[in-house]
Amino acid sequence: MDIKQDKIDDLNAVISITVTPEDYQEKVNTVLKNYRAKANLPGFRKGKVPFGVVKKMYIDGVMAEEVNKMLVDSLYKYIETEKLQVLGNPIPGKDEEIRESLKDGESFEFKYDIGLSPKLEIGLSNKFKIDFYKIKVDDELIDKYTKDLTRRYGSIMEVKTVGESDMVNAVLNELDSKGEKVEGGIHNHASIALEYLEKEAAKKALLGKGLEDKLVVNPRDYSKGDADLAAMLKVDKKNLDSVGKKFELIIKKIHQVTPCEINQEFYDKLFGPGTVKTEAEFRTRLAEDLEKTLESDSDKLLVKHLFEKLNDKHKIDLPKDFLKRWLVLTNKDVAAEDIEKDFDGFVENMKRQLIENQIITETEIKVEFEEALERTKSLFGQQMAQYGSEVTEADIESAAKNYLSKNEESRQIYEQLMQEKLLNVYKETLNLKTKEVSFDDFVKLATGNNPKKGILDSLSNLVKM
Repeated sequence: MDIKQDKIDDLNAVISITVTPEDYQEKVNTVLKNYRAKANLPGFRKGKVPFGVVKKMYIDGVMAEEVNKMLVDSLYKYIETEKLQVLGNPIPGKDEEIRESLKDGESFEFKYDIGLSPKLEIGLSNKFKIDFYKIKVDDELIDKYTKDLTRRYGSIMEVKTVGESDMVNAVLNELDSKGEKVEGGIHNHASIALEYLEKEAAKKALLGKGLEDKLVVNPRDYSKGDADLAAMLKVDKKNLDSVGKKFELIIKKIHQVTPCEINQEFYDKLFGPGTVKTEAEFRTRLAEDLEKTLESDSDKLLVKHLFEKLNDKHKIDLPKDFLKRWLVLTNKDVAAEDIEKDFDGFVENMKRQLIENQIITETEIKVEFEEALERTKSLFGQQMAQYGSEVTEADIESAAKNYLSKNEESRQIYEQLMQEKLLNVYKETLNLKTKEVSFDDFVKLATGNNPKKGILDSLSNLVKM
């Protein structure tokens, strides 16, 4: 068997494999002999069917299977031996002809296109300056948080007229240019919180309305960006461009929320009986909880900005034509146009993964099994304690080892620990300049938009990676 590589450029190459009869005939004949030993055909005793008959019946399938096995084994062994850093998987060459069958006794050449990973050297050091944004937990933020919590633990009653802070449950029907319902168009139930509507005109349109009242609206005026609009209309975010601007809104229910009182009962619901007894203790505890919760958002924004800067600095290029072909071939249930729509996001994720992998290589960090075991034991122990289960340390360790033996399930544990180690590397290595900002300013930095809801809806979910 002859294997060679033709490099097209720094990101693309072709691997050619020539298979001769000497490579495959012995294996093919061995399989056919096994078939003959088991063959049970009319007119012949079991195992006595002539070899030529068996060969004629099964040669095409056996040739295809055995040659394919040889190709796959040889291809990946070559990639490993040559230490090729490939992206995705090898795919049949662009001009490779589809063979209907392989004829015994002939030689065959197969060509595979591969995408090569770009060479990277990151070299993180304290010369790399980057801002680290910390959210200021002040009285204003605590007041907002308190307001959200009193509404969450407040009472809800149905009313007949829409008020300033009510929740409206409505039906949305897509309309055409003539104001008629679109046959087979968008039809969905949605909830609208008046308190958080940004557009005053949209809010005024609902105020004072009653059950079964109808309005013609643009749903974009009642949503918080593309993700919220997609959820409101129950459509794929990718298809929002085709969604019209005219919908019929029919009010079905109106819920009035009355915030609960800030008293001992409220404190006990939040923190457990007797844990907090005064408003001062309550505000201190809220501040502590907020600082812990928002710290993860600061960390995620640091990582996001770091990868943006590293990507800009290194100008990472990828074999995009190859990757598109690979995605189409490996995602046969996904339309080619959908792959095209999502391709830019896929490329950015791949660039980030390449940078991250290079940092891991350069810093030589790794997650040991014992670390994963301890983390899993801790999680299992907390979970069992939550449900009041009485188990021994040996039971927890046995359950944790069993969990980690399942590759797909354990991957999340290893990934979580690796991300924590990477974050420590960033904080210990980079020249961080800490900047304290308000919650609202942080939201703008993280999302590019003004805060749109109460902070309960944003906590630990501000930064999209």
